Amino acid sequence: MNDENLDKFDSMPFISLIHHISKNKLKYTMENPNRIDMVHEGRYLMEIHKKRDLSQDDLANIFGQSKGTIAKALKKLEDNEYVERKIDENNRRKYILNTTKKGEELAILLENDLENWEKIVGIDRLDEKTKNQLRQIARKSEEILEE
Repeated sequence: MNDENLDKFDSMPFISLIHHISKNKLKYTMENPNRIDMVHEGRYLMEIHKKRDLSQDDLANIFGQSKGTIAKALKKLEDNEYVERKIDENNRRKYILNTTKKGEELAILLENDLENWEKIVGIDRLDEKTKNQLRQIARKSEEILEE
């Protein structure tokens, strides 16, 4: 390939490509009618919908976020009636999170939007080997920080 056929992505470091994809996904999300912060609230809502009966600590562990970041996002989700907290019967100091009917509907829309975006950009065409390699890179990058 000669230089005239190259674009900015051909010389971009791999991590910058990942960042660029993520940044464009966020821009795409904000242009759709289901406006919700997909860096935090939307991701948490989809996870609560998918796994059900999660705690704030569970979300902090899943996303590698501070409890404060999780609490702030959950407050917005509760205020907008997407999520409800109930006291855990086994541990009265712990709250269990679940989506409301309104939250369930939005989570499904967000999941569909994400799936549609992945089809548009071609992520859905990645083979399992490549996806697993990316997961391993993500795990290793987190392990390095924990060492």
